Amino acid sequence: MMMVAGTTDPINTKGLKHEANTTYWDGKDKDGNASLVNFWAKVKELKPQFHNLHIEGTFFSWSGDNDTQERNLAADRLLDLIKREYPGFKRKEVHLHLIGHSHGGNVINQFTNLITTEKGKAFPELWKIKSITYLSTPFFQNKHQLNHTKLHPACKIINVHNGYDLTQQFVADFSLINLEVLIRNLNKGNFDKALKRIKAVDFTTFDVLSDLYIKDDTEGPRLWRNMAILLDGIKLLLGAVIDYILSIKTERFKVEKKQFLDLLDRILNWATTAQTVFSTNQSRRRGGYGRSEFFTDLNLLVGLRLFNEILAIKTGESDSYLLGILETLFKENTGITDSIEQTGWNPKKQTKGLEIIDVPITDSDRYNSRKKKASFDAFLTPLQSALQAKKLREVLMRLLSQFITGNQVRDIQDKIGKLEYVVSGESDTQLKLLRKTHLQIYRNLVTRYHADLVATQDLNTDLMERPGGIPYLATISHSLSHSQFWDKAKNGLKSAFSSGINPGYKGK
Repeated sequence: MMMVAGTTDPINTKGLKHEANTTYWDGKDKDGNASLVNFWAKVKELKPQFHNLHIEGTFFSWSGDNDTQERNLAADRLLDLIKREYPGFKRKEVHLHLIGHSHGGNVINQFTNLITTEKGKAFPELWKIKSITYLSTPFFQNKHQLNHTKLHPACKIINVHNGYDLTQQFVADFSLINLEVLIRNLNKGNFDKALKRIKAVDFTTFDVLSDLYIKDDTEGPRLWRNMAILLDGIKLLLGAVIDYILSIKTERFKVEKKQFLDLLDRILNWATTAQTVFSTNQSRRRGGYGRSEFFTDLNLLVGLRLFNEILAIKTGESDSYLLGILETLFKENTGITDSIEQTGWNPKKQTKGLEIIDVPITDSDRYNSRKKKASFDAFLTPLQSALQAKKLREVLMRLLSQFITGNQVRDIQDKIGKLEYVVSGESDTQLKLLRKTHLQIYRNLVTRYHADLVATQDLNTDLMERPGGIPYLATISHSLSHSQFWDKAKNGLKSAFSSGINPGYKGK
């Protein structure tokens, strides 16, 4: 029996190699100790129950990247492991039982193709694959198809899947290029420092902007001091983003990269100048403090023009500047995406009549208790349809709309609307453009696409662990399949063993 780990990082954010290894299977309990009930822990308990059952889960590793080339290389590594570790079994009849989570299942499929080629001649003639257990594997329509040549005639297919698994049903459609070169220069500390600086701002001090007068001795200095801190955080954040983009050494999306960097540089220059002014004037400002003085020091008109440029949108997704940048980033052959191909949870197309033991685990996802299945389906189906229709901007907008609500955009509009009473001329024109056009169109899109996936009780939960949130659905729901050894999967696997039960096994 061989365990093949899957994609540890669906969007390739870490840039680490050999992440998909034994530690991948080592779950932790609520106290942080090694789990005694997860899939790997329970699989190991099978060894003494059967004669001649060898379980391999310690030697094999691969990058785990969501990358076609890496999956192909992983199949090579799997064959190499067999040659290296089991030379004494070459001339013996051996039945292989392969278990793969996520893209580990596609590594297995690629392996079944490899062992039928000239390169795969090292695979012993008497060896056959007796069972394949797929745990949340996203099945492609064209890539990584199961080859039946080396399958045992009685080979069983065990398919464990979760209806809330967004990676299996959508995220895995995007096979990304190897992003190690794009992310190894990412200095996370710079971003953390920037966000920490922004969090230090006391935003309640901005309430005085709605007052007719701002007190020179107390309210004004506090407002200016916090605005200086906010602008400093924005500077740090923009600097980190710019440094990171500059570190990306690739010939892809060169024009868009240059244009976007130019815009970010202009925003950075504006923030730097304004921050210097607010820092200088935070204790004693010549001429005193007030709303008009605040807007003057902020250079409001320049800032508004820059925000209108980055948020520019006339009618919808087709003319959105931001969505255009993101589209280029994720589009096939122009950005970080090598290919886009529809994936699904059902291996029936590939198994061609082999027995499939279906193991649905949707009810075991804690998100299921939120009674949001209808909302999830209403979100997923049009998302998949938009991708099939190659409407990538719509896909991106549908995803982004799950992180914000139309009401939240409206609140931003309302706050901006209050400023229209205290500004005039071109500043008023730019404010109206921002509020009535750009933000309104985005608000309409968000309202249309927001699927209400998160239950009220979870709204304040950390984003990565929030049931129904995109990160949760793409990671936690995706990992559920290897969190325990599901009874139906266990029974199906045991029924495929050929070596016989050990009558001396007394159990634990």
